[in-house]
Amino acid sequence: MILQEEFKKSGYKDILVGNTASEYEINLEDIFDLEQKPEELLCIFISEQRDDLFFLLNGDSMEIDSLCDRWDDRIRVFMIINGKSEKIHKLKYNIVQLIVYSGEIPDKSREGNLLISRKILIKGDITDKNQIVIDDDEVIELPFHMIPTDAFAPDVEQMKRLSQLLPEDEGLLALMEKKRKRVNRKEREGVLDKSFEVQDYEQIREWLKR
Repeated sequence: MILQEEFKKSGYKDILVGNTASEYEINLEDIFDLEQKPEELLCIFISEQRDDLFFLLNGDSMEIDSLCDRWDDRIRVFMIINGKSEKIHKLKYNIVQLIVYSGEIPDKSREGNLLISRKILIKGDITDKNQIVIDDDEVIELPFHMIPTDAFAPDVEQMKRLSQLLPEDEGLLALMEKKRKRVNRKEREGVLDKSFEVQDYEQIREWLKR
């Protein structure tokens, strides 16, 4: 799936596109020099409710720790400059560095560092930076991603196979119902005493042979 499309489906907008930043009252010059946009910065997504801000970053551009530190510094300055803005203050604890890497799994210990901003590292194909491809098992890392309800639907084929394993004989089914008949095993003088009758065990044995 396309990462940027996942954001758009959830109501997020890229404030690097057109006049979106102005519409959300964000001055991009507080984040970077407009004449020298950082190469690693791919998008900046803001939620429809204006309470989440995601910096989409290219994790292949530099070492992860350096990248995180660099953007924590930028975000810190951004928050200081806009410290008195009520709308920016709303974002204060909901700023995320979403770092996409394409190579080997990097050290993800930085995800535990919530200082200044949260960090999330996901793997993706960034050959086309405008359409980053990620797998299903990566998209679940996105806090706003909703898992489709059909993902929890029972496997019809498995249910069918399970039902075929159950005995058809009603008497044998009754034996399997714990509430209707319990097996009590007691050993007396070396003899195992069982509550099932001999015919019950014969029924079970015949079913297991099938």
